[in-house]
Amino acid sequence: MVQKLTEEYANHGMSLKCDIYTNNDYPKDTPVFLYFHPGGLVDGNRDLIAPWLVQTCIQRKWPLVCPTYRLLPQAGGDGLLQDASAAYDFSRNWNTLPNSQRRVIVGGASGGFFMAAIIAHHCSPKPLALLSIQGINTFRHPFFNSSLLEDIPPSTMEKYITGPVQSGDDMRPDESAFVLDKLTPDGAKNPSYSPPEAGSDIPSIYRGMLYDYYTFNNSFVDLVGSVDPGYQWAKLPDAKDRVAQWPKTVIFHGNNDPDVVLNVSEDMRDCLGQDKVTLIIADGQPHLYELEKFIEDDAPGMDVVRQSVARLDQIVASS
Repeated sequence: MVQKLTEEYANHGMSLKCDIYTNNDYPKDTPVFLYFHPGGLVDGNRDLIAPWLVQTCIQRKWPLVCPTYRLLPQAGGDGLLQDASAAYDFSRNWNTLPNSQRRVIVGGASGGFFMAAIIAHHCSPKPLALLSIQGINTFRHPFFNSSLLEDIPPSTMEKYITGPVQSGDDMRPDESAFVLDKLTPDGAKNPSYSPPEAGSDIPSIYRGMLYDYYTFNNSFVDLVGSVDPGYQWAKLPDAKDRVAQWPKTVIFHGNNDPDVVLNVSEDMRDCLGQDKVTLIIADGQPHLYELEKFIEDDAPGMDVVRQSVARLDQIVASS
């Protein structure tokens, strides 16, 4: 039966913990899946993980590592990279065979995929593969630099901008949070699971609104540009070797996503090439439509999730 362990993976002025979904019978030479939670890098916590992803890892006996990380704006780009790198190193060295390190698949949902992308840009060795769940791969895309989304007065966000550094552990619980009780001992959907009663309403002003605030004000590049090179470099004549080193990437993305538009993913594919990036489109689906779904669910867009997992399997098998 899969268990959830919680360990500290780093201390960068605060203790940073990760949850590890694993079992004692998992081989010590299988890949680890390192997953970064959604929340636009300003909100969210490590419990925001889709049941289908936990199931995918259970079925393949991949330990699943879900870290907390420091949030913007206080963390800045350098802080995000510091946390991402530490989580990557932790995953490579977790419960390994003697004198060996794990291969790591790195993925993330929404803003969490930015953490995966900067690992691929800056860390060595490169990840085994990347999985983007409707993710933000760069803030240099025009979507984040065209005053889109909601115009929120600065005074509304001041307490979050000027307050102390926070991580996902400081965020309010989310009704979409994953718990192991959602699964049976063998990793199937638990038909007997009953979610807890809904908690209090979301306040009218909350930290997650920083995402719209920074997007409207075209501020994300100022916050993280030092670690975010984007992908236009891949089109340069001398970029062939650098592109060759990029890990194979699987993306699925809904074409009805107002929070991270599909073209953010299309542009990454077009820059790096279809031999590096596989993009599978979920027709009509909004942002994070699969966050509470199970791998066996017959729901709109879940065929795309299963196709993405199958493509990831191909990459791992051929590595």
